[in-house]
Amino acid sequence: MAYMCSAAYPRPVRTGQTNSFNVLFACKSTCERARNECKANIEYLNQTKLLLPDCSAPIPNTDKFSTGPILYQNDNSCNAVPFKSSNQTCVSPLKECVSPFVVDLVFKSTNGLKNTDDLNCDCGCCLPCPQTNAFYKPGLLDKGFFITDILKGVSGVLSFVLAISYVVLPGKLQHPSNLIFYAAVSTGIFMMAVAPSYGDPRRVQCAANGIEVASSHNNIWCTAQGAWLLFGAISTTAWLSIVIVNLHLHTVWNSSWLSQRAWFAHTLGWLVPAAFAVIAVLTKSLGWNNSNMCMATADTADVLLFIPLGAIMIPSTLLHMATFVHIIKITIQAERSETVSHSTLSSGRAARISHRRHVLNAIRIQWRAAVLAMVVCSSILIYWTFYVIEGSKTDLSWMNTWKVCILTRQGSQEECGNRFATGHVPDFLFMMITEGLVSTTGLWIFLLFFKKTLMMEWRDYMAGWICCGGRNRRREAEQFYVI
Repeated sequence: MAYMCSAAYPRPVRTGQTNSFNVLFACKSTCERARNECKANIEYLNQTKLLLPDCSAPIPNTDKFSTGPILYQNDNSCNAVPFKSSNQTCVSPLKECVSPFVVDLVFKSTNGLKNTDDLNCDCGCCLPCPQTNAFYKPGLLDKGFFITDILKGVSGVLSFVLAISYVVLPGKLQHPSNLIFYAAVSTGIFMMAVAPSYGDPRRVQCAANGIEVASSHNNIWCTAQGAWLLFGAISTTAWLSIVIVNLHLHTVWNSSWLSQRAWFAHTLGWLVPAAFAVIAVLTKSLGWNNSNMCMATADTADVLLFIPLGAIMIPSTLLHMATFVHIIKITIQAERSETVSHSTLSSGRAARISHRRHVLNAIRIQWRAAVLAMVVCSSILIYWTFYVIEGSKTDLSWMNTWKVCILTRQGSQEECGNRFATGHVPDFLFMMITEGLVSTTGLWIFLLFFKKTLMMEWRDYMAGWICCGGRNRRREAEQFYVI
């Protein structure tokens, strides 16, 4: 309509002189937009008799002008007809809304004067929130995210079980074991951010009207979950990075630098994540963003989440790789070395052998931390890769044809999605793998660190509590077992 009005009715504009006018003709940009957005629909409906305009040819019927024919004009000197995607452009309201579309109650109650949401509603029908679900097989995303939500819940509970074990059992809050305690706590916080979504994910995904997506402006649950998730994600990444740094310092340099600077670890692990969460809340930068949970909005996710994660995790990953290279190098040297009496060794050779023994001992002690760091690094890097690849899919030109497919009953939701949405929306399998890896972080921490010796310590602790008047004495528990 914008193109046709612009082409059919040139606009005379006064020049300031008597009986003098400039005539503005159709815009080339309007012609190109009409061609681009209508071509797919016309071809899909097999209406090739409807000729698309040729934007490089003269404007139709302008050969009648004395200066004609006239070519399409540039934007700064053309007859631009404003086009708004709202009910004002609806020529005839839809009599029936085909699933997944639902009736626009606001449009109905105002006799077509207003939409519930101009972005997701048109002509009496709305695409309900969360809109992404409509582009896949019905219920597919709900089922997939339900599984990852369960994984997050299990991971969160197990993380807190491990954290409680470190608090209760003796000697577990000393360096470097306390780093695993803090990592477990932060991971538990991160995983349990899914709690507001249990039972009804749309409670945090959508606004009260069920059409608009949730944001800091219309949903307090979304704001709470988004801040919770932001803090947990950055804090977990920070503490696991601290584990990596400590492993490197202890293994490669035999240094206790980090144990003497606890303030640095706590600042990075707690205060920095809290600062980003507070900034997100104050700037109202939280909202639903194509997943089952609220987080930083699409236009703020880079600054508030992915750049901080990258700034923390990328150097840590490189440092972890350097640690492994050093370990492999030392291991190879140890295998090749011969048993020689220290009395026959030079001081330099003795020092190298001593260092090899230190590294091999560090591997035996801290291999669990090394495996955990490697797993979490991989999960976060895969998640970031998913965001970079799938998050860049912003082309919406396919949407019009998808709507036509649905509304004209040319196919089911799944069929229309496969034909027009595939390749333009996040790949379902890639999405579930990414979510699944992140959702098992707490599970990995538990499996790696709730080992047999910890279970024995729990046994001793409980025995001591039962037999010794409630006093938490491991030695008394051991005596009880001897008896």
